[in-house]
Amino acid sequence: MDEEANAPTFGWITSERVRDYVTVWTVVLLMSGQGFRYLMGLPAYAVLCVITVAAVAVTMRTSIPALRLPVLLAAFVGLAAASVLWSATRAVTALAVAVLLATTYVAVATVRRTTGAGFMELLYRGFQISLFGGVAFEGVVALVVRHPIAPLANDLGSLASSVPGTPRLMWSLDTLLSGGPLEGFVGNRNPFAAIALFAAMTAVVLLLERRIRVFDGIATLVTAGAVHLMTQSATVTIATAYVSVIVIAALVIRRVPLRVKKVLSFSVLACTAIGGVMTVKFHSELFAMVDRSSEASHRTDIWRQVAAVAEQRPEGWGYVGYWPVWDQPYRGIVERAIVDGAGVVVTHAHNAFLDSWLQLGLIGLALLAGLLLLTFGSAWRLVERAGRGDTFIPLGWVMLTVALALQALTESRLLVEGGWYMLVALYCSAPQVFELTVVDPEYVRSVSRLQATRTGVKGRPRE
Repeated sequence: MDEEANAPTFGWITSERVRDYVTVWTVVLLMSGQGFRYLMGLPAYAVLCVITVAAVAVTMRTSIPALRLPVLLAAFVGLAAASVLWSATRAVTALAVAVLLATTYVAVATVRRTTGAGFMELLYRGFQISLFGGVAFEGVVALVVRHPIAPLANDLGSLASSVPGTPRLMWSLDTLLSGGPLEGFVGNRNPFAAIALFAAMTAVVLLLERRIRVFDGIATLVTAGAVHLMTQSATVTIATAYVSVIVIAALVIRRVPLRVKKVLSFSVLACTAIGGVMTVKFHSELFAMVDRSSEASHRTDIWRQVAAVAEQRPEGWGYVGYWPVWDQPYRGIVERAIVDGAGVVVTHAHNAFLDSWLQLGLIGLALLAGLLLLTFGSAWRLVERAGRGDTFIPLGWVMLTVALALQALTESRLLVEGGWYMLVALYCSAPQVFELTVVDPEYVRSVSRLQATRTGVKGRPRE
């Protein structure tokens, strides 16, 4: 009787509107986590994250056993959890695995509580708030504060202060009125530029779907374009070029006859693969074209150091997400990066694939690459089969996956926070056209009976 009386009172907690608000807030928190840590400090930020996970659990009403993670995703998370056994920093790995599990739970719970188009719109709202919030933050710094500001509280990078020669972290450089580069609320121009790109891509898809007003989408596109120009991010510039080609190809594929679709699709994929290889091989030249050769060279130095350390332990050094820069082997990489003149505190490998190799070995690298390839492949097969009048949502999945993969070449955020959330959500959103499955025991028995029949062996195979 009491439960029935309380149900109408607390029913709003699980209403669709509240779930949408919680999902949008989750996207904002995960995409701008560094900004919140600069504002609140690590302890308060941790409390905020716990409250957010609790809010997802209460509003989505999705239990952990009900998540039913896909095999490949479960394998990656399981490998990260198992790495506690051999980690060089076991306490940090245990904490990082807990955060990874929480982020995975939040991603799966939020994406499975709505439709594909509905979740795309919620993602858009989260990106949009992060984008406009970053611009507003820079506006306050430029018009009110009027000078560069440092973080109000310690972030993960601040923990590297014990490393000699560590440069001082800055939150905003007060460059809005001088044309950039902008750091945004997130405090880093590359993630801020990525947020702008994600917002622009989802805006395009939702405009094509007619799920948002034209003024809404155009305002977001204009703001995203301005932020992109003022962040001066070479990575996002290259990603924008790739995504633009993918969009044009997808729109052409929708309009050609069925017999031409596969040929054109294969040609696009082949050119994309060749372009990816050429991008990796000639990354220095590409960065030089956008006047960012010095940054590319420093990343190259970091990549060499990370590869050298990763080769020492084929099983990996243990999953840590962001590096514990006060401990080895990460402290040594940070010290060498400062000596080499990178001018930044290195808290990750600036390459998600190298970082997964460093932390989880070659198996972790293969699993991460598999997640990206299967996500892209499943979504692209739907784009390939689409015709006039069909939904554009799979095109959104393709664009976001491509952008994440390209960002992963110069950033490691795919393994943590918003990057990991998006990868898990995208992997669970798209129908698994390519899927890893465990063979049903009944099929094994059937094959055994069939083999016995073909070889003339009488009798039933032993169970």
